[in-house]
Amino acid sequence: MITFPINRTAQGSLGVAAAVAIACAALFFAPGAASASTLTDSEVTPPVQVEPIDPNDPVIYSDGTITGGDSNLFGTDRCGSTASFPQFGAYGPESQATCSFLGSPGAQVGYTWSIAPFSRSEACVSGLGYNAARSPVYFGVGCGKSGAKNVAWGNVAGYQKLKAYATGLLAGGMIAWH
Repeated sequence: MITFPINRTAQGSLGVAAAVAIACAALFFAPGAASASTLTDSEVTPPVQVEPIDPNDPVIYSDGTITGGDSNLFGTDRCGSTASFPQFGAYGPESQATCSFLGSPGAQVGYTWSIAPFSRSEACVSGLGYNAARSPVYFGVGCGKSGAKNVAWGNVAGYQKLKAYATGLLAGGMIAWH
């Protein structure tokens, strides 16, 4: 065997270089081991439940499937409710949907609303959603006689809620929404 003389400084440098090369190769060839904290499709985290859900209410999932009720409920008045709003521009009481919603990461919920035909006023409407920290936020979903808008919901389980106020000072009214 032929040996080549290597001084101590070069020998130490080769040891460090070899360790770095081995570590890089391990990260390159085994990315799954380096990121063991990522979730697979089978390990989806359940939604955070923000309020009690009545087990008798239909449940709408973020993919559109419905359990516990008629599959024709989604997007109909039967899942929504009515909301009233007073005159003088104050918010009316909060109105809650009759179906609960189980979100998922990145999910959005839709609000579709219209002023009752007998109402003489127009309204500005806000729908409940959730920010990235899962804190409740009311998003504006439109002003006028009717409107529709999707708002952020995320990985949250709860009920959609809506509130409105009259844009004119003369009359309040009713809103049908889903």
